Amino acid sequence: MKYFLVIISLLTSLCLSSQSINDECSNAINIASIDGYCSDDQEYSNLEANPDDPFTNNCFINNVNGVWFSFVPTEPAILVQVFSGGTIGTLEDPKMALFSGVCGSLDFIDCSPGRAQFEDEFTVQNLTIGQRYYLYVESGVNTPGTFKLCINDFVAPPSPESDCDLAVVLCDKSPFTVESITSAGQNTTELDEFTDACLSSEFNSVWYKWTCQDPGSLTFTLIPNNFIPGIESDDIDFALFELPGGINDCNNKEMLRCMASGANGTGGNTDPFPTWEVCNGPTGLQLGDGDISEDPGCQAGNNNFAEAIQMEANKSYALVVMNFTRSGLGFSIDFGGTGTFLGPTPDFDLFALDAFECDKRIEISNNSTSLTDPIVNYAWNFGVGAEPQVASGEGPHDIIYESFGSKSIALTVESTRGCIVTKILDIDIAACCADTSTLDLAETHVDVSCFGFDDGAISVQGISGAPDYNFSINGSEFIPNTNYNSLEPGSYQVRIQDIKGCIDSVEVIIEEPDPIFPDAGIDLTVDLGFSGQLNANYSPMNPGDIIEWSPPDGLSCTDCLNPEVISPGTTTYTFTVTNADGCSSQDEVIVTTNIIRPIYIPNVITPTTNTSNSSFVLGLGRQAEMIEEFNVYDRWGSLIYTCTNIEPNDNDRAWDGIFGNCDGLFKGDAEKGVYVWTASIRFIDDVVILYSGDVTVLR
Repeated sequence: MKYFLVIISLLTSLCLSSQSINDECSNAINIASIDGYCSDDQEYSNLEANPDDPFTNNCFINNVNGVWFSFVPTEPAILVQVFSGGTIGTLEDPKMALFSGVCGSLDFIDCSPGRAQFEDEFTVQNLTIGQRYYLYVESGVNTPGTFKLCINDFVAPPSPESDCDLAVVLCDKSPFTVESITSAGQNTTELDEFTDACLSSEFNSVWYKWTCQDPGSLTFTLIPNNFIPGIESDDIDFALFELPGGINDCNNKEMLRCMASGANGTGGNTDPFPTWEVCNGPTGLQLGDGDISEDPGCQAGNNNFAEAIQMEANKSYALVVMNFTRSGLGFSIDFGGTGTFLGPTPDFDLFALDAFECDKRIEISNNSTSLTDPIVNYAWNFGVGAEPQVASGEGPHDIIYESFGSKSIALTVESTRGCIVTKILDIDIAACCADTSTLDLAETHVDVSCFGFDDGAISVQGISGAPDYNFSINGSEFIPNTNYNSLEPGSYQVRIQDIKGCIDSVEVIIEEPDPIFPDAGIDLTVDLGFSGQLNANYSPMNPGDIIEWSPPDGLSCTDCLNPEVISPGTTTYTFTVTNADGCSSQDEVIVTTNIIRPIYIPNVITPTTNTSNSSFVLGLGRQAEMIEEFNVYDRWGSLIYTCTNIEPNDNDRAWDGIFGNCDGLFKGDAEKGVYVWTASIRFIDDVVILYSGDVTVLR
């Protein structure tokens, strides 16, 4: 006997266990840090996601199969990407939407365009640092599946320009992301003069310029937005120039580096990806590379990178980046090296009259400097919970945070020549919970449906205090989730925290019903064709319980405790008990069958007498089910008699020593002598055995 539980539940429990854990906004998966975040391939899924009540009609979001994520940016711009296809995932036609606010009262911010069958991306700027945002991901064609999610926050430069004279001026080496490249600008002849270079025509381009402040090396890495290692991505090309007459001298630019590596192939035909994978994806400048240029294709020795340059103080440089693939997608850039870019330096000091604590005044004074051109614009962003949240002008400024926790203050300065630089300072604001806080926590919960299951649930709600609220379960991070699903039975400490840092808690007990203990009885041994008795029992017994035996073969009943069994062979029978709540448990019993096949074979018949020996009858026990075929042959091997489908011990279809068959076609009597017979006998265990022998006919 083997006892075990079976995971069967009510239909509602099945639905709960199969749906995506982040199917609701209140269950959004929290991504703790989005600084270069990328999930694993197929880490997330919207399979079994339920339809949502329509919360937005923007951007063709269908509200059919979406799942939710939440995050808090520490920089004011983000790039969000979803990838699937191949080994990465199965989600088709991904679409995304971004919201702020709280679940149940969300404010739409932006959405993705729906770029391709297996990928999508969008960039959002001017986010409030430190505020929680909610991301919704769905399949636009209702083909849900698994996917990879990437989010990165950054300080965005001004919108890209496609002509050198209008190029964005970079004043520091902060990394950034460009969402798309779709134009070659007004002047499409800016590379025509470089006829001997790897790039001599302009397409889908963006231009950047800067002036060196501290001399030293310059490296950078450009990464296509759709790059995933091992998979073909967009082909990003670039050229780097010196501007000998200063930052506006685009007419006399001198090319320093040129990079056009990409796919090998001619006439529209591309060689297999592995043969040129080294020239795919990231490109840029790196120390010790040795190349100053790489031509189109992927020649021997190419690696998609060129040698770093040594910048000289007060010299100006320009970089053009182009998407040869012309997909419309952009790239990210990360600068390195010891050289620096000339620009203003944003800086500020903080002073607290009492303490860096919520509801206490903080004074912020500006210390920004610019060694070249004057600063003409100051833009302050004091982050979530600040009053005021934004400000302009040099300052000083007084602010008060209504909430505690990690805060970020951003100062963006702009100089007369278009230099825009941002400084972000992270600070901690202490809690200011008063002894008179009225914060309270209400909870409802659902116990586990069946013994051994993990489908318990807790729903929490904040009362009074200082909303908004965050919640924690068993010491986990405080996040705004209000529902906890897929819980095992046990004790859970649920805590609530309001924006002042006040905390309240409650203990919730998730219980489970008693187990069902089925006993199918002891294993049984019976002879083939004979019956035995199964003796099952279980506890506890309650009205509405359902009993079932399987398989039904050989059982006198399948819904009783003690069926009679005539086993067709050694069989494992499963005894299942299901109670009124849909919970089931099983036990097994093995019925072993002794294979005994008794058979009596006559060796003499006397057809002319009226005795028991007047015909050839095989004596068979209850183990035999059918004589499928019986044949008689003379001594020369000729078939003289045949009969099929004879019931065991059927004297009416026995061989009477004649020529012909048992269906009434007779050709006369067989002479006395010795005859050979064969019989194919099927037994009740579906085994067919061929017997043969000889019989003597006397007259």
